[in-house]
Amino acid sequence: TARLEMDQRADTTAYGGLALAHGLATALGVAEAIDEHVEVLKLHMPYHESDHLLVQAYNLFVGGTCLQDLQNLQDAESIKRLLGAVRLPDPTTAGDFLRRFQAQDVEALQTALDEVRVRAWSCLPTAKRRRATIDMDSTIKPVYGECKQGADFTYNRKFGYHPLLVTLAETGECLRLINRPGNVPSEAGIAREIATVLPLVSEHFDRVYLRGDSKFCRRELVTMAHQQGACFAFVKEQSPNLAAIVESLPRTAWTPFHSHLEKKHVSKTGRTRKKRPRRKKRIAKQRGYRNLRTLREWVAETDYRLTDTDVECRLVIKRKKLEVRDKQGRLFTEYRYQYVLSNIPACEMDTAEVVRFAYKRCHQENAIEQLKNGLGGLRMPTGELRANGVFMLAAQIAWNLRAWLSLLALPEATLRWEWKWFRQAFVYVGARVVEHAGRVVVRLTRSHRWLAEILRAHERLRRLAPAF
Repeated sequence: TARLEMDQRADTTAYGGLALAHGLATALGVAEAIDEHVEVLKLHMPYHESDHLLVQAYNLFVGGTCLQDLQNLQDAESIKRLLGAVRLPDPTTAGDFLRRFQAQDVEALQTALDEVRVRAWSCLPTAKRRRATIDMDSTIKPVYGECKQGADFTYNRKFGYHPLLVTLAETGECLRLINRPGNVPSEAGIAREIATVLPLVSEHFDRVYLRGDSKFCRRELVTMAHQQGACFAFVKEQSPNLAAIVESLPRTAWTPFHSHLEKKHVSKTGRTRKKRPRRKKRIAKQRGYRNLRTLREWVAETDYRLTDTDVECRLVIKRKKLEVRDKQGRLFTEYRYQYVLSNIPACEMDTAEVVRFAYKRCHQENAIEQLKNGLGGLRMPTGELRANGVFMLAAQIAWNLRAWLSLLALPEATLRWEWKWFRQAFVYVGARVVEHAGRVVVRLTRSHRWLAEILRAHERLRRLAPAF
């Protein structure tokens, strides 16, 4: 059997990869930006605002899920040495800090994060700043306590909050993460956030697009995009006037449509892979469940103008022919329609491409799932609405540090990784933290699979730091 002994030579940590995140935060001046804009504490003894926020972000970055997990960092001498800190806030102090924020402090913090965001964008190559797609969505976060401030019954009858999420599809970063009461509509507050985000993104990217589901197809967003010279593609709800437009279209207006471009799966031996049988539909048929099957799809478009606006739009319509088998086994067909409102020029995207582009917003559901379960950024650790919102801003810092690491230092493929994979590859690395010649040195274990990539990323960050 193995013998256990305590290593007396140096402090070790399982979070050696945290050095990359801290190095990037230092290079981008995250702490300086926060301390310049945010004034919550009357005395900075011993912590500044940036100390609280960055420690909470690092706690989520390494896999912590609540304020109590801060003790894992607080009690580790190696982590304090890595971060250059004498002490770290404990969970009680961290919760008290979150409750001190007022509305103007939250806005100041978001301004600081936008300032850091611009610095990160300035490091991107020109090819990665040609296009930016702003996705908008909301999600329901149920809570189990009955005394949570702002918690209410949501549209799906759950008791909780209704956060608003704005992301950038190309960079994978989170632009806005706003906590809201549970009973507000999905689109509540989106116009005010886009009014800030859209000019910021338009200034640093050549072409900007707005995307959202039918709840975000708002007149003010369409007008705002038109004024800023941005394009949009919003899913539009069914209405009687849209049904009348469909009826007026001639048969020649419809062209065949394929949701996904056909790709043959070919193995390394050159053989076409055999498709697996669809078990779900077979079981549904056996048990007499109502079953739908898409037979064919078509698309068409026509000119459209929203009421009380002078914005000329394209109304793109997708028609689906469905085979429906009901519980009695009867077989019949029906047609269903989906609508996309867009101002993307036809020379840039044809009718089918607009539909595919609009529904690519569904990838944002992966970001929402990872924010909830991968990062733990929607845990709502306190009993106050605004305090939980500040916790979500700390989660936004952690999320964006990971996105910027993938864009600036790590292999670009890691941008699409789940948090579990990312941590196992670039965070959970055994390391000894020592002081040598007046400098902190993090010595990583050489048996780690991704060690070479971590060292290359470190060198890229060292070259990045002098730019600021």
